[in-house]
Amino acid sequence: MKKILIILSFAGIFSCSTNKESSNNPLDYLIDTKIIPIDRKTDTYTRTLQYVDGNLYWWNPNRETISIFDLSKKILINTIKIERDGPNGLGNPLGFYVLNADSIYIPTMAYELSLINSKGKWVADYDYHNYSKLGVLAASMTRYSNMIETNNAGILYLIIRDLEILSPSDLNEEALQNYPPILSFNTLTGNFEYLNFKTPSSLLKFKNFINFGVTATTSKMLLLNYQSNTLIEVDFNGIDYKEYNLDSELIKNFSNEYYNSSRMSQSIDENIRMSFVSSKNLGLYFDSYKNLLYRFGWPGEEIKKDEDPMQFSSSPTYFTISIYDPSDFSLIKEFILPRNTYLAHHYFVNDKGLNLFPMHPNNAEFNEDEMVIHTFDFSSLKP
Repeated sequence: MKKILIILSFAGIFSCSTNKESSNNPLDYLIDTKIIPIDRKTDTYTRTLQYVDGNLYWWNPNRETISIFDLSKKILINTIKIERDGPNGLGNPLGFYVLNADSIYIPTMAYELSLINSKGKWVADYDYHNYSKLGVLAASMTRYSNMIETNNAGILYLIIRDLEILSPSDLNEEALQNYPPILSFNTLTGNFEYLNFKTPSSLLKFKNFINFGVTATTSKMLLLNYQSNTLIEVDFNGIDYKEYNLDSELIKNFSNEYYNSSRMSQSIDENIRMSFVSSKNLGLYFDSYKNLLYRFGWPGEEIKKDEDPMQFSSSPTYFTISIYDPSDFSLIKEFILPRNTYLAHHYFVNDKGLNLFPMHPNNAEFNEDEMVIHTFDFSSLKP
């Protein structure tokens, strides 16, 4: 890993003499590298991570712990054990959401949103089973931008993916009305309630899966349809919304072939291979510090025969970043990241910029004893 870090850092320094605004090389915007020592108790791949007040929270699913790293000191400062059984038992966790250092919400497979404190002690359970109309579980994962979001006024928002599991014959106007996608949770009262927002019927024209990645600005939620360029801006009140079409020269080869295929008669590997032939959105993230919107995507190509489809699905060989102006969602710039370098689905923002992890498992220089974070500053691209 150190070898490639030196090369990447040198590339960033050398490029300082070039005009960043005209550069198509994302490494020209690399401004910082952090290396944090880790041991075998920290997984090198996660499905949920979150940056809060200078600390990085990192879920270790193999051990069911949350590691907390102080990024300024580059050290591990705490490990929270998520208990399955006993007085602090939560069952099977599906990620986490840190509201503050002493209030961490854990969605579980028991159709509960559990609250624990900074020591992992159970505080309360909030049951949403009766709100899950088709038995779909809520989660909070960075993977595909499926994180819980908040309005910073005591309300959390969970995405319920009922529409995603419907067959093509059942996905219609009536289904859009019956299965709203956003379930709100009031942290002050402990009550759940669906927002009035219903998925727009315009998405039916794609005849494809309907599911969303989500991020939040200071006043709205942004929902990106996985299988199209459609972005929906929804007010926190769940009533007002607008649709936008995101421009992209990289993420445009969407197809409904996989959705309409006989998936039950194919193996898991065959289904994964088919699903990655076409474009898909991997997520999005609003940068409140730089006032930019980042979109992560997969352009679409065949998985090589010698590659493991399951591993490829966890972290594709590469991905793209499209950067938009959140005032009108106009495209600013797009980049293709180098192959076998960065982990897909692993990102956060802080005051310095967008942070990615050059820890792809196919990287020959990958070091399991280090967590490596690259910080990119794209603010010079703003008009």
